[in-house]
Parts: sequence; structure tokens; C-alpha cells
Amino acid sequence: MEIKAWIDKNIKGDPIIWCVVLGLSLMSVLVVYSATGTLAYKMQEGNTEYYLIKHSILVSLSLAAMWVAHKFDYRLYAKLSRLALWLSVPLLILVYFFGRNINAASRVFIIFGNSFQPSDLAKLALISSIAAMLAKRQQNIDDIKESLIPILLWCGIICGFIALSNFSTAALLFATCAADVYWPGSR
Repeated sequence: MEIKAWIDKNIKGDPIIWCVVLGLSLMSVLVVYSATGTLAYKMQEGNTEYYLIKHSILVSLSLAAMWVAHKFDYRLYAKLSRLALWLSVPLLILVYFFGRNINAASRVFIIFGNSFQPSDLAKLALISSIAAMLAKRQQNIDDIKESLIPILLWCGIICGFIALSNFSTAALLFATCAADVYWPGSR
């Protein structure tokens, strides 16, 4: 009963989503271990658990960050998404000129030994910002100048910079943004 009481007190939201996230996280650990055992044996001089341990630590940190993030008021993320959107534009420009290609992933920064793709930040920021813009303008959603133009402007800027290095990601991001804006059930 202690576990159930702790879960009821500390984990809010949809329990199905939490179970799906935990299940996918556990499956990712198994997939990484299965896929990298031979590589780890060759690269780490017989230590086949190297990538398993590294990925497990990253998954654990990610789940902890997700738990902490769900404790904050969701309106804070609308403000942070706008800041992240403004930050991602210069990062996408910088990585285009000064980024590296690693394992066929184009335009990567190396920070403290780990790779960072500014396009990942830009994708998250754009989708979150569009959701915030739509929520803020839901009373006058039919006003094209007030609602649609800013959304299309941000989509064009972010998807355009991402398309310089990876067109398929930009096209998929644009399709996701278009679905957010035009989905019949979203109004």
C-alpha cells in the first residue's frame, strides 16, 4: 500500500501514458543491449555491458527529468517554448556553419563529450510554441493575420533552417505543425 500511496501523491496525470513511457523505456534498454553487444565487445575490450549501463543511466536520468517536469505548471512551458524558439534560430545557423557530422547525423555540436543536435531543441520548441499560440488565440482563431501568419512564419523559419541539413526531418516537422493547426478536432 505504501507504493500505491506514493504513486497517488507524487505522480499525476494519465496512468496509461506513464505506463507506456516506462514500457518503452525498458524496451529501449533491451534493444540497445541487443544491438550493441558485439560493438561494445570490440570497442570496450570485452566490456559488453558498457552501452547497456550508459543507456540505462541516460534513461533513468530522463525519467527523473520527466517526473520533475510534470510537477511544474504547464503554462511555464509556453513561456519557455518561446525562449527556446528564439534560442534555436541562432543555434541552427551556428551548427550549419560550424557543426560536425557524426554517424550520418548531420549538424551536431559536441558538448562535454556528448552530441547535441540543435534541431531537436528546435522541433520541441516549435511544436510547443504552436500549441501555446493556438491556445492563446483560440477566441479569434479565424483571424488569419492574428493567428495563422505568426505560426506559418515560425514554421517557415525553423523548418527552413532544419531543411538545410536534413530535408526529411524538416518535412516531417512541417507536416506535424500543419496537423496541429488544421486538425479538425483541434478547434
